Amino acid sequence: MLAIKVNAQKLPNIQKESVRAPANVKIDGKATEWDNKFKAQNGATELFYTLSNDDVNLYMAVQTKFKDVIDKIMRGGITLNVNQTLAKKSSSPISVTYPSLDLPGTSNVTNMLTLKNYPEANPGKEPVSIDDVNKAFTSRSKVVAVAGINSVPNGEIAIYNESGIQAASHFTDDFGYTYELAIPLKYLSLPENGNKAFSYQVKVNEPKPITPKYDGNGPPPPPPPPMMRTATATTDFWGEYTLAKK
Repeated sequence: MLAIKVNAQKLPNIQKESVRAPANVKIDGKATEWDNKFKAQNGATELFYTLSNDDVNLYMAVQTKFKDVIDKIMRGGITLNVNQTLAKKSSSPISVTYPSLDLPGTSNVTNMLTLKNYPEANPGKEPVSIDDVNKAFTSRSKVVAVAGINSVPNGEIAIYNESGIQAASHFTDDFGYTYELAIPLKYLSLPENGNKAFSYQVKVNEPKPITPKYDGNGPPPPPPPPMMRTATATTDFWGEYTLAKK
């Protein structure tokens, strides 16, 4: 089960410290190696998160329990942008977006989440378990979108790839969602071997547009129902990080 543990003192809005990743870190969408504790709770995105590193990778672990945020993540993904310096407008940022579902995959997963989270609103529908949701997501989540890495073509790459970029997600029965990402440090081209701070941006992207199909016969289909701006607009935050040394 998801158990977001908040320290006795309030978590900062942006992570303040460098963190050495646990030796047993595993990108599986489960924050067990972190004991489900995070270094910051960002109000703009409604995400708990921790940025960390070891000698090989930069890691990001994210967790949220808000249904509308999870729905937006399924529809648009989370993007981590990493700049080589503290400048927010780097000429060559590294960008990784995950999940990156196609429209049928998005509809499949979000519909199952709706059935799981709101069974009373769907009488007569077959019950959906959280295992069903995780299996559906895994079967649909096949790619990660990358940009700015010299040795990796811009665009979508397979979730299981030879570049060393790793990503995974997991849903829990109490409406929680955890996301983990690993990016090899060799791609970041950090100056002075990572001894200087760099800037990063985390974005919960706006949902991909849905265009109702229309073959020109009969009246056109109605437009999608209006949604709250918080459910459709991109939300983001910026932070600074210095690699943690042994």
